[in-house]
Amino acid sequence: MIKWLFINRSIRTKIVLSSVVISLIPMLILSFLFYRSSSLSLERTMVRSADQNAEYLSDDMDQFFRSLSSSALQVYGSNELVNFMVSGANYNNADIFQTKDALGSYYRLVQSKNKDVIKIMMFGKDNKLRDSWSRAASYDSIHLDDAVPHANQLLDLPFQHALMFTYMDKGQGERFFVYALTIYDPFYRHKYGTLVFYIRMRDFVKQIETYNRAPNNIVLQNDKGEIFYQTNDTFSEAVKPYIRSDDPATYGKHELQFMEDHQALVSTSVLDNANVGLTILYSSSELVQNRKYTLRLTVGAFALVMLVIALFSFMAQQFITRPVQQLSKAMRTVRKGDFHVTLKPSPWRDDLSELTRNFNYMTNKIQELIEQEYQLLIRNKEAQIIALQMQINPHFLYNTLQTIGGKAVLIGEYEIHEMCRALGDMFRYSFYEGNSESTIGLEMVHLKNYLYIQQLRFEESLVTEFQVEHSLLDCSVIRFVLQPIVENAIVHVLGKSQDSQLRLQITAAQQSDQIIITVRDNGPGIEAEQLARLRAVLEQKNTEVFSGISIGLKNVNERIRMYYGSAYGLRIESKQGEGTEVIVTIPYKNRGMQHV
Repeated sequence: MIKWLFINRSIRTKIVLSSVVISLIPMLILSFLFYRSSSLSLERTMVRSADQNAEYLSDDMDQFFRSLSSSALQVYGSNELVNFMVSGANYNNADIFQTKDALGSYYRLVQSKNKDVIKIMMFGKDNKLRDSWSRAASYDSIHLDDAVPHANQLLDLPFQHALMFTYMDKGQGERFFVYALTIYDPFYRHKYGTLVFYIRMRDFVKQIETYNRAPNNIVLQNDKGEIFYQTNDTFSEAVKPYIRSDDPATYGKHELQFMEDHQALVSTSVLDNANVGLTILYSSSELVQNRKYTLRLTVGAFALVMLVIALFSFMAQQFITRPVQQLSKAMRTVRKGDFHVTLKPSPWRDDLSELTRNFNYMTNKIQELIEQEYQLLIRNKEAQIIALQMQINPHFLYNTLQTIGGKAVLIGEYEIHEMCRALGDMFRYSFYEGNSESTIGLEMVHLKNYLYIQQLRFEESLVTEFQVEHSLLDCSVIRFVLQPIVENAIVHVLGKSQDSQLRLQITAAQQSDQIIITVRDNGPGIEAEQLARLRAVLEQKNTEVFSGISIGLKNVNERIRMYYGSAYGLRIESKQGEGTEVIVTIPYKNRGMQHV
């Protein structure tokens, strides 16, 4: 896209666009950082406010539930009540009057601490109803039967476990909140009985929602994970089931975190010695609105700043483009062939005035170069003539060798004639002016000419064998690959001692899309340490530049890799006393026979 903005645009447009584009990235970064920091600040403000509210609400509700539990535990202060719950009433005993007085005192105490309690039911150790109290006679009809949830669990709760729930009483036609707590011997954990408190649901809701603000949602769960009260169904999917923990360290624990989509802030607390789980859901609607306002403010400020940058860039570009336009006009004149045009440079030493001076220098230099061009053409013609004369020397050498061979035939020296022919073919192959690529067939002919001359020298000490697939003779190969390898074998075997016999085997075969050429000898082989050094030298890249024909195994290896790629080249295998094998790998390319 940046390329599209600058192609085929005037320099004015490019300057303005460059200023805008250069300013765009840092402005975007700054705008993003401002929006991000503002959003985080809004989130932190919401978290602090929610945390304070949640702490206040949890303390208030914890005090409410603890008031119920402490009211139930007041029975420990009266032996008459404990004995009454364990053994029941004995109306033949004079202590029955003390028990009744104790019951009356207990009920008045509960009323003073819990003004919303409308009924108290006291069950004994055998789960039978010992006594009950009602704020009004209409509530006497409330009974604990199978229609009440958890009726079979309510009277046998574990030690220090309270059970809370709400239900609809059909007889009374209204909902009640029920709080039950089983009383145990605090030392031996023997059961005394169970106390059940009833509160009208509207009074319970009034107590819970006293300090709550819409649209916040309060959710209460008992230690079984059952929700017995919630303000509304908003964000109910964020409410996790409450799991009671008997670890005292978790009592009063308070946590605050956002939902995954940040639509609400979730506060969780543990109340009433872990008997109640409190969840408060704070809607993030106000936070979302503030974020939108911050985003609009950020985008507006960004657009305004970019507009100011564009306007200043447009005004500043006029001081730059005017000399450039004059220079462009002069260049169009030069393009038409008028090199006598000159521009008056600016008195200020800046880049544009320097460019104008360079333009004037260029037009003057072009005038000089035009005059020098004719002299250069003449010199090129002379160089071509000299190069043509230098080509006469190889032809003179070929003709001389042919003359010597002809003279040798006349006097019956056919061996000399064959030597001259082989040497002439080698020179012709070496001085060929075409490309550096030949064929395997021509490379083998050149190698046989070289071996023919060597056999005249070493006679029976040199034995050669060729095994080349006929289909590979027309395949391409760069020149002078095999002669340096064979020459290296002759020098290292016969050059040291002519008493031994060197047997050379040259093979060529196709493997998939490669051609494998192998030169194998029966020499003494190479020591393992020397072979490792030789392989390392082949792998090292030669930094020297060679002219003419490169000789030696390293140069052959480098020429193959330079021409065909690093996947090809030489590989040396040798064992001391068993000879040496040089393997040449080149790509398979059949181009047909091409004559030198």
